[in-house]
Amino acid sequence: MSIMSYSKTHWAQWSTILLIVLALGYGVTLLPTGYSEDLSDIGSGKNVVVLIHNKEGVHSLNLMNQVDAIRDDYAGRIEFRIAESGTPMGAEFAKRNMAGDAMLVMFQGDGTTVGRIAIQDSTEKLASMFDQVFGY
Repeated sequence: MSIMSYSKTHWAQWSTILLIVLALGYGVTLLPTGYSEDLSDIGSGKNVVVLIHNKEGVHSLNLMNQVDAIRDDYAGRIEFRIAESGTPMGAEFAKRNMAGDAMLVMFQGDGTTVGRIAIQDSTEKLASMFDQVFGY
């Protein structure tokens, strides 16, 4: 094997490793952040909104971005949770609540389901729906 051939092979291996590391890093950025999967808060006196999320779905990501844009406005009034539809627990939650991917299921403090909504045209419309449903 010539020095030139070894150098090209070595460079190709490192380039492949670097590409894999970058792809994994990008994949991590797509994961939901700041959302608890603990659904035990439902019915404990707090208003709860649960995002039915599919990590491979564009609509789920877009809805999460909408919620993220206004979530701080509801701090202390609404607990935001996530149910990952690709997990057994998340799939069961979605089925039990008759909700699909990229939907929000809203619960009053006593655990009563007060609404199910999908992605909205704007964050303002989503905030308006929260205000209506929870009486803010």
